[in-house]
Amino acid sequence: MMLPQEIGVRITDTYSATLHFNLPPELFWFKGHFPEQSIIPGVTQIHWAIHYATEIFSIKRDFNGIDVVKFQRPLFPQENITLILNWDAEKSKLSFQY
Repeated sequence: MMLPQEIGVRITDTYSATLHFNLPPELFWFKGHFPEQSIIPGVTQIHWAIHYATEIFSIKRDFNGIDVVKFQRPLFPQENITLILNWDAEKSKLSFQY
């Protein structure tokens, strides 16, 4: 399993969405990262944000880069998490927050 388990999705307007997930322990990303305490890698969090934004907002552009990324805390197995997406179509810029 590569994607988190969706609990709910709320599209607040044309370019904003809030997604709720559960992180099952059998997610591929937990394997080996780290043996003593599994966490979701930061690159996976970025991948999920881009994946869901592309799907929800029908973004047809290639990924060009990241301005600033700061991970607030680790994401652990069996946690329920929230992902907030905002797409600025005029600037072609995605912002997200877990």
